[in-house]
Amino acid sequence: MPDDPERTANESLEHLQAELNHFAEGLALLGAKRCSRCRRFFRSADPGALFHFEDLVCFGCIHEWWPQRCAEFSVEDREKAEGRLVYWLKEYHHAKVVKQPARLPESNAEEFQLVATCGECHGTGSLAGNERCRYCDGRGSLWVVVLKDQS
Repeated sequence: MPDDPERTANESLEHLQAELNHFAEGLALLGAKRCSRCRRFFRSADPGALFHFEDLVCFGCIHEWWPQRCAEFSVEDREKAEGRLVYWLKEYHHAKVVKQPARLPESNAEEFQLVATCGECHGTGSLAGNERCRYCDGRGSLWVVVLKDQS
């Protein structure tokens, strides 16, 4: 941008902001989507890049976003978001579901861990009335763990 003695600092800032907005709009037209927390752009063709439930959040920001956002959700929205998050983590980030705390990996091997309501018994711990839920061992919740890359 050439130096213009007539342009004030505010005008220069407004011009730069407008240019950045045009750039972001152009990326959106090309199919890029932005994480609501870190503001990085990700390809929309990659369904594992961003988790979407009211906000778009990248995997790198999930560990900060989830505790904050789940406290703000209604119980119904929290259950929906949690179910979608568990599916997204399993489908795109190779998350493992762990039923028993003794089988959890060492914390230094984990990239992310979430305690989630069991989707099969909906947190009751039982199926078909009195039968103990085999998916969560009757606890009503499970651990969803994403391990660090072991490469």
